[in-house]
Amino acid sequence: MGNQNKGDKYREIMSIGNFTKHAIENFEHNIVEQKDYLEKVKSHEAFENLK
Repeated sequence: MGNQNKGDKYREIMSIGNFTKHAIENFEHNIVEQKDYLEKVKSHEAFENLK
């Protein structure tokens, strides 16, 4: 029974690790998208100021 508890704890730690990994990847992806959006807005504003 002790081995089963260790296995359950290991699986729980693995699932938390996977959750954290995916959260970080999503965060990084969102940061890149936000940066691209801000660059487009800045470019558009600069273009509008030239008119």
